[in-house]
Amino acid sequence: MSLRDKLVEILPTLLPAREEDAIKGTELIARVRDVLGDAYSDRSLRSQFSFIALEPDSCLARVPNGQGYYLRSESESPSLQHVFTDESDSHNPLHKALALAVRLYDTAGMGVFVYPPEDDSWEHPDLVAVQWPAGCTDATGAYIIDPTTPSTVSYRSVCVAPADDAEECRRAFFRSLACGLWAQEIELLIVGDDEAAAPELLRLASQFGVGVRTIAANDDVLDDLPNADEIFRATAADARAMLADLQLPPLAHPRYRNTPIQTEDDLPATLAARRWAEGCIARGRVETYEFRVAVN
Repeated sequence: MSLRDKLVEILPTLLPAREEDAIKGTELIARVRDVLGDAYSDRSLRSQFSFIALEPDSCLARVPNGQGYYLRSESESPSLQHVFTDESDSHNPLHKALALAVRLYDTAGMGVFVYPPEDDSWEHPDLVAVQWPAGCTDATGAYIIDPTTPSTVSYRSVCVAPADDAEECRRAFFRSLACGLWAQEIELLIVGDDEAAAPELLRLASQFGVGVRTIAANDDVLDDLPNADEIFRATAADARAMLADLQLPPLAHPRYRNTPIQTEDDLPATLAARRWAEGCIARGRVETYEFRVAVN
């Protein structure tokens, strides 16, 4: 049995039932060790807590500021959480860029799964854009999947990086490649107005099949934009208008792979995005908040 499966089995007996009684990660780790022993590192346990908490149907809920865990009630309706709960984070230029990236894909009709912002993980992308099967939007805004069509989805692994210099762009490219070999498509979204790296990125994109987009927004431009939370919550029309002034034609389009190079066992951190999408498919319905983004 995998670590994740073991945790899903034992966590309901270890978690407090109320949010106000939430326990910190260190205490939850101690409780898990009382059951599983010391076979797993703190880092492995914390990572699994984060991934399980991302799944809207899991038993593990995290308080909005990320400082504690509690048992999600079966009657608790999942709701759109704040991507950036700290006001200072909302004004962080890179977080604004991530919010722009979310709106770039969701206004194009794709579901967007966002991983909690962290420092350049090579185990998962910054976000996953999901192309749903054919369907339509009902009166409530939910996307209803056509039951007569094949219930398969297409995943695009996306990394977001600033274009500070050619070296950073090169590193971002290979991080995108490393994080995306499990998906049908891989894309790097460069934020900035430095064009020096473009020729090399084009050569790399052609060789490895990675798409490259550019949002022409340096730090000064990002400073003038609304904060990340406002970008994230803007209407589709407002988001498209904002992106129209910043989005440049793609440098390279992602190459579609019918058969991904890596399996879910190779990159277990990507399971959270896949389980989210599979849950939507199983229900035949992508709720409004899920259609835009899923966060912790």
